[in-house]
Amino acid sequence: MPNIMVSLPQQPESNFSRAVFKVIRPHIPRERWPVDAVLARFEGGGDGLWLNADFDSFSGPYAAVARQLVREAGVDLVLKSPLASAAAAVVRTKRWRDVGLYAFLPLMFAIPLMAVLSDTAMRFAVFFFCLDTASLIAFQAILVRKRALLATERFIAYIPAPGLKIHLGGKSDRSSSIDLMPEV
Repeated sequence: MPNIMVSLPQQPESNFSRAVFKVIRPHIPRERWPVDAVLARFEGGGDGLWLNADFDSFSGPYAAVARQLVREAGVDLVLKSPLASAAAAVVRTKRWRDVGLYAFLPLMFAIPLMAVLSDTAMRFAVFFFCLDTASLIAFQAILVRKRALLATERFIAYIPAPGLKIHLGGKSDRSSSIDLMPEV
């Protein structure tokens, strides 16, 4: 059974929901927004550098625009999402894999060059080449596993609609007037 991330939905008051709102609000006319918060499902992109989104509350073309805007927002939204740690793990592993990849060709070409110098130098070059190849294979396998885990993680967020009053304070005083709550 795959490891699926289960988290509570991001409420309209959350930093992530407000960040998504700031990204998509200028591009979707106010009359196309629903009265209540917009339900959206998110999942991480393959490299961990963007989010894939699905907006059910918008009509077809506006959902496509919102989906594209979330994808273009990239790392800014990923860092505020619940997937930030999984995405960071993918990026870190990819960087280590790239280190092995960048060392692969120079080490491969160093073998015949070191053979000219001495037999011992060539053996060291072959040893480092084999070590780099093994690390490259290991980091690629780890990267594939972490990308698969990122692809299985999904979460839901309620994006505030324009004019929706949300509670940003830390206290929950029910006796306060609704006019004191900030409007998005």
